[in-house]
Amino acid sequence: MAIDTDTSKVASPSPVKMKSKGISPVTGTFIQPWVYMNYTEERWEMEIAMWKEMGIEYIIMGDTLSCTCEPIHDPSKWTINASYPTQNPAYTKDRDVLTPLFEKLSENGIKIYVGIGNALSSTGWSYFDLNATGFENVCTLFADVAEEVYNIYYTAYPETFAGFYFVPEMYNSSNFDNPSTRALYVNNLSKGFKIVFDRLNELNDDLPFIFSPYVNMFGGNWVSKSTENIGNFWKELLADAGFRDGDILCPQDSVGAGGNDLENLAGVTAAYRYAVDNCGKDIQLWSNCEIFEQPKDKFYNQYDGYNYWSGCTVERMVRQMQIVSEYVDRIFLFAVPHYLSPYNTVDGYYDAYKYYLENGELETVPPTPPTKFRTSYQNSGGKKTLTVYWSGMYDNIGVHRVNIYKDGEFFTYRNSTRNEGTATGDAYPNNFIDLDYNPEKEVTYEFEVIDCTGNISEKAAFTVEPGSVPNKVRLDNPYTGPVEESSVEESSVEESRETTEEVSEETSEETSRENNNKKGKSLIKWVIPLCVGAAAVTVAAAFILINQKRKNREN
Repeated sequence: MAIDTDTSKVASPSPVKMKSKGISPVTGTFIQPWVYMNYTEERWEMEIAMWKEMGIEYIIMGDTLSCTCEPIHDPSKWTINASYPTQNPAYTKDRDVLTPLFEKLSENGIKIYVGIGNALSSTGWSYFDLNATGFENVCTLFADVAEEVYNIYYTAYPETFAGFYFVPEMYNSSNFDNPSTRALYVNNLSKGFKIVFDRLNELNDDLPFIFSPYVNMFGGNWVSKSTENIGNFWKELLADAGFRDGDILCPQDSVGAGGNDLENLAGVTAAYRYAVDNCGKDIQLWSNCEIFEQPKDKFYNQYDGYNYWSGCTVERMVRQMQIVSEYVDRIFLFAVPHYLSPYNTVDGYYDAYKYYLENGELETVPPTPPTKFRTSYQNSGGKKTLTVYWSGMYDNIGVHRVNIYKDGEFFTYRNSTRNEGTATGDAYPNNFIDLDYNPEKEVTYEFEVIDCTGNISEKAAFTVEPGSVPNKVRLDNPYTGPVEESSVEESSVEESRETTEEVSEETSEETSRENNNKKGKSLIKWVIPLCVGAAAVTVAAAFILINQKRKNREN
């Protein structure tokens, strides 16, 4: 039997290289309680089945305790809230989010790195200044939390308790750049870290400590942009701050948050590799790949009620993993439950990623842009604004985002939504609102569709002339995914389409922009009206049988 030696179409990085037992190179993910605490048993089963298919063995959950550490020098005045069954009288006991997570992960053989608390002042992680002001106080709190969660959970779940996660996020401070300043900074930080490590060693020195700093390569003079200095800082901190063999540096690649990009990713990751290889300790280097994006448009910094955060394209995600895999031992994602799970976002992201894993190449069919457009007015803060709905958009796997241009200039975009762990469904985009619309002027919009893989459609143009709103165009079904998954609803949806659109527009005109749900506008405009429309059709059918008389569908 001949052996196929053609490896040109093998997905990379390979699961074997990244120590994964699943179909992907990913072995861990972050998760947050505001997502998973809404899971039903059925939802848990589906999520964990997907994790295991991917090869995920580890979860990082940091939201165990929050602290407002002001004043930084007086911990007795700090406000501390614990999200586990604490017995510390200084802490306010909030909803227990840790015990149910341990229970579920234990049932399924998945390990957890447990957060040991987060402390923020009004200016954020203020204790990462040059003097590490108050950092020893903060680390004393973290050591106490580590001891309490260890005593509560380790005996009950010894196979599940993987280690301790340090939640605050260090970054590439400008203090890295001058050797003497860097040495002072390392010394000041080390005093705090050693408090934590001394306690962890007393508890169980076999359990590793994991932390995930970020970089900002595009900041001002407060950041270091020298990968050499970044590498030297981490080498010195890992050597001097009490880190042990087996501890884990799992830096954020920072591509999703915008502090880094693909061009700089290799250099930054190589700096971390240099640090762990030269610190004199057997420190593991993993990567925290950020698989989200939040592109900026005109309205990003003047909140318009829209949730701009979404998953990234599979093309970008794969490239991130390929780059870091040359330097790291494992790959974690932030975050599978948030941005890749087909149970939290549209199916297209995971389907496109599985296509790549199974075929060794990205799917290349470009999406189709919208073909029909319907306009209506909406009241936003007493101002008449324009809403544009569309149909005819299509992709064979799933739509990631629709870029919208206005008179030749990029204007805004709409992405696929996420349900954030709730029962509310996710949806593909099918409308947007122009808050700057001038009804006295002609305007031309162009719509460019990007699919979940990253393929880009041609642009479709639509001109709105003065006096043409509302244009009362009858739309086709909104895009809900590949035809095979949505065709079963076509007949009932088609019958209720007109009612759907009427209710949708009335809802838009009566509801102010400020009260729009920022995470589910597509659902408000289509799913709820669709149900109303379908109900109207059902009632009409009943009256036909009873009265032998056809009723108007708009009733």
